[in-house]
Amino acid sequence: MSKPFKGISIPASNKTIIKRRYSVTQDVVSFRRCGLQYAAFNVHKYAPAQQTQTYFGTVIHQVLDRCHAHFHGVTEPSTKGLLPDNGLTLKEEEIRNYFDEVQEAQKDKKTVPLPPSDIIKYFLQVENGLNSKGILAIRSNTRVQAVKILQYFNALEGAALYPRVRDTEHRLQADQVGHILHGVVDLLIDSINENTDPANCEMWDYKGSSRLGLNPKDLETYEFQMRVYAYLYQRKYGVLPKKAVLYFLNELDGDTCPSQRPVNALIEVSIEPDEIEVAINEFTKTVNQIEESRCSNQWEAAAPGNISEQDCKSCDLRWYCKTPNGGKGVKPIYP
Repeated sequence: MSKPFKGISIPASNKTIIKRRYSVTQDVVSFRRCGLQYAAFNVHKYAPAQQTQTYFGTVIHQVLDRCHAHFHGVTEPSTKGLLPDNGLTLKEEEIRNYFDEVQEAQKDKKTVPLPPSDIIKYFLQVENGLNSKGILAIRSNTRVQAVKILQYFNALEGAALYPRVRDTEHRLQADQVGHILHGVVDLLIDSINENTDPANCEMWDYKGSSRLGLNPKDLETYEFQMRVYAYLYQRKYGVLPKKAVLYFLNELDGDTCPSQRPVNALIEVSIEPDEIEVAINEFTKTVNQIEESRCSNQWEAAAPGNISEQDCKSCDLRWYCKTPNGGKGVKPIYP
């Protein structure tokens, strides 16, 4: 019998090492906040029953992105140079009444009334997209609060901020030794009265929370995030940004639009080279911890005090986790 393959040897293929992509926020920041949450929703891809935090943060970011596009005439050239709604705001009662009218029209299968403002129009566009993914506002007050904050920010900051916006949702990444590091900066802003040199650019990141009462660990995480972004910016442009700024949008919340920026709304994060080096070392250390946890499938919950009670309160894993209530856990509703 013929043996055509006799004597042929095929060398074993070299093991291919695939580098994982690690996001600053979705991976490293999430794991540093709580390893148990990260494993459930990022690694094992379980769908959370409630996504209130995802809803609020995404609405804020995407509507403001549309506001920037509105001012720069990206989607409609006729709006170039104009603030959405010309910087005007609706009262809370007007916002609630409109949402009630929409609900009634949908219930009766009638024509939905047109949005009374640009902000609400953009809000509904974003919300419809989120709803199609199963991400909903749990309470009607959340919707009203989001619209109020968005229109206050537009009225208070838009005229000075929007003309300076160089780019939104700016993507950055760098090839590290064992992984790909990537992140998305909310805003790149040209410094006032400066040229467009990358060294004169500011990085801004929106936070859909208040500065007052913020867990110190969360503030530390936000500063870490901005320093990693500064590193990625330097890798791409060869220079560090001029500033790294956090804007806490919930500081604008209230019955009326503030006449001036609240003191606690904006924080400038220090981005000295030694601080950035520490942040990148911490990033690499965290990635190694994630890889170790993947191999062993052992994931640690956040220590009590290292995560806000609000995060624990909305977490689907709270029923068998000892972290909530200062380490006492949550008492089950049913015996």
